Amino acid sequence: MKGFFPTLLIVCGLLAAVWFYYKPYEKPTVDRFSAGKSIADSDRVIAKDKPVAAPAVASSTPASAQPGSPVASKPVVAAPVAAPVAAAPSPKSELEQLLEDRYPMPQILPLLTIVDQWRNVPPNAFPAEVAAKETIAFDLVINGQVAGSSKVAPGTPLKPVRLAGDQIVVASLANPTMSTQLPIEKTDFRERIEARYNQFVAAKKAEVQAKRDRARKLVEADPARLALLTGKAAAPAASDSKDDPRFTPVKESLRRGEAASVTMEEATAFRWNGSEKVGGEYEGSYDTVTVNFEVETIFGRFPTEYKALLKGGRVFAWIDPITEDRI
Repeated sequence: MKGFFPTLLIVCGLLAAVWFYYKPYEKPTVDRFSAGKSIADSDRVIAKDKPVAAPAVASSTPASAQPGSPVASKPVVAAPVAAPVAAAPSPKSELEQLLEDRYPMPQILPLLTIVDQWRNVPPNAFPAEVAAKETIAFDLVINGQVAGSSKVAPGTPLKPVRLAGDQIVVASLANPTMSTQLPIEKTDFRERIEARYNQFVAAKKAEVQAKRDRARKLVEADPARLALLTGKAAAPAASDSKDDPRFTPVKESLRRGEAASVTMEEATAFRWNGSEKVGGEYEGSYDTVTVNFEVETIFGRFPTEYKALLKGGRVFAWIDPITEDRI
């Protein structure tokens, strides 16, 4: 009996240890002795038979782009587009460069510079007439007294007399004794001058381009003419001067106005070429003189060059030195 109680205590301890520390694979054996399954145990068994969902992975797609989600309107930023690269201009041929040097495009001052921002318009730039943009009232003044008045409708031609700041004095074309002063903006004074300026620029450029085209055709047909463009054909003599008596008939021709669009006062240099054979309208042999001019216009000074054909001691004709066309 003395060893019974220690042995009983040891057996009870082992049974308790088995009960509290049994392994999972021993659980079914123990469960058979249980009264039933708890709700938690039932849930674990059912869950064991269901497929396990994969863990959620954070998506890099915004929530607004997920299927079924409302799409938020966001500004679309376009990718930067590279600017087109301009093609490099083709190199000019020797002939084209010589033509540009021989017939340069005019360097015309901007209109606002010529008219000093409309503060000082040259009198020779005034149009022959202007038109008012609204009804204008004129007073007839005799001996300093107003003797009557009249009105002219918009668009009626008027004569511009002078500027006074931002005002312009205009006179009636029907009765020049009737005049009035009004703001420039109420007339087409500026528009007419601008139109005249634009026509002048276009005409000058077209004139130069026509000379280039004509000279190009002549040189392509007769390559020997290329020497005229390079300036090697006829160099000015060291003795050439305005006082040379050989230039007397040329000067007289200029004073008589026989050379279109140039005057004697605009001549800057004379060159005696001697006897030459020319073609074109005045085909034949002549003594020739090349004259350089600086032409004065209301829009600036422009260089040009003419050739005088002499026969019988007088100027027979004026031609372009390169194209040999009549001036």
